[in-house]
Amino acid sequence: MTPRDWLPALAAVLVLMSPASGGAAAPAERTEKMTFTRPQGPEAAPRVQGAQVAISIQEAVSLALARNFDITIEAFNPRIRENQLSQQKAVFDPALVSQFTTNRAETDTVSSSFTGTQRDLSAQDASVGLTKKFITGADVSLTFQAIRQSLNSTQNTFDPNHQNTTTASITQPLLKNFGVDVNEANIRVAAATRDQSVQTYRQRVIEVVDQVQQAYHDLVFAIDNLEFRRKSLDLAKDLLRRNRIQVEVGTLAPIEITEAEATVAQREVDVITSERDVQEKEDALKKVLNITTDLPSWSIRLLPTDKPGFAAVRLDEMALAMNALRKRADLENSRSEIEKRKVELARARQNLLPQIDLIGSAGNQGLRHHFSDAFDRMSGNQGYSLTGGLTFKYPLGNRDAEAALDTARLQLAQANTVLLQLEQSILEEVRRSVRRVRSDEKRAEATRVARRLAEERLAATEKKFGVGLSTSRDILEDQERLANALTEETRSLVDFSKSKATLDRTTHSSLERFRITLDNPVERAPEANPKTP
Repeated sequence: MTPRDWLPALAAVLVLMSPASGGAAAPAERTEKMTFTRPQGPEAAPRVQGAQVAISIQEAVSLALARNFDITIEAFNPRIRENQLSQQKAVFDPALVSQFTTNRAETDTVSSSFTGTQRDLSAQDASVGLTKKFITGADVSLTFQAIRQSLNSTQNTFDPNHQNTTTASITQPLLKNFGVDVNEANIRVAAATRDQSVQTYRQRVIEVVDQVQQAYHDLVFAIDNLEFRRKSLDLAKDLLRRNRIQVEVGTLAPIEITEAEATVAQREVDVITSERDVQEKEDALKKVLNITTDLPSWSIRLLPTDKPGFAAVRLDEMALAMNALRKRADLENSRSEIEKRKVELARARQNLLPQIDLIGSAGNQGLRHHFSDAFDRMSGNQGYSLTGGLTFKYPLGNRDAEAALDTARLQLAQANTVLLQLEQSILEEVRRSVRRVRSDEKRAEATRVARRLAEERLAATEKKFGVGLSTSRDILEDQERLANALTEETRSLVDFSKSKATLDRTTHSSLERFRITLDNPVERAPEANPKTP
């Protein structure tokens, strides 16, 4: 087979390997184009308008998914990493190269080979070709070059003359930089980094869902606590009114009025403090939901419609721990980091080898007075050249490659240790969250009993006060006990709900609890969006 036979075939291969032809510059399983969009709230998400907005916890989660800044910011990273992956794949894209030069020179000469006393040269050189790097490490080029030259030389058979040349060349590493694994290492690392950013995004969504729940329950408690403090203040004022009547009729000492007034003043302070706490908790929820677009919108009142309830839960600690180890995004990121380090280690080992490259080139050439004649001779293979050889390079000592290999080994060992530490931390976090849920469950039961007893005690003290067997101090103390008991009962129910939310975050079950679907960014159609019922 002559160069005339295989040069057109090689040109066809280069064209087929171009992206426009659908050829595979890299393995087929890594040529997918990832599209990524941030999650958006459902159509049923409440519109934030008016002075007051009644909102359930499900609606709050929907608003956060649609508007939260943390989610929006994190959603950019997978797209950025996808572009970086495309940049690594672009190394194997073919490139069109061309060059044109022209030269005109008239120089004095004493040589008899030229007509006249000057050497008169006019030359134009144009070339166009394709270059491509293959995943085996080979660099291949196919170039067509056309040279036109006019020289006042008595030895020229053709003046001007046209020289056309087609040249194919290849440089294929045989040891260092040889093979798919080493040449595709950057693509695999970039793909793993992209996948890590998707998992980090998923983790951010779960964290925001937990933040919404925590802020929502805190606001519920603050509102209920304010109501309790207002009721306590009303009871103190009512007792003050009754004491004044009894002092006027002479059935009660004046000191009782003073003590009741002091209590009213103290409970007014409690109401003021509780009102401030409601505003702060409300602002915290607004920030998570990102519903404040300007200064006036900060005055919107959020009215939670879901109150903390109590329902006993059965927890399987082992199943929850295994669930967390299977679903945690940070664990997936750690495992991806290990895979990246393995790729780096394999490349570092390969770089220890000597660099031995096989080089070869073949070309057809034609030279005639006219361009068309020169092109016919070139395409007819009237003149051709073949070149082949080997190049060798090996740094004495090779300290750079050895240090890179040792670093890669250490980084892999470090990544494995980080994974083990993370697994241990997750197991401890799950156990702590389970204990917190169980403890808050028992506390909710105990505070319910304490609140009922405080109500009965106050009722009994009121009856005694009516027949003169107790004092207003006793009533005030029992009122305070009841207010505290109501607060503690609500706090325990809120803490119970918050601890269950924390457990969901720890085990990454929040998405299932709220039926949130995050589409696979690789498989998702560009117009598709995650959905939250």
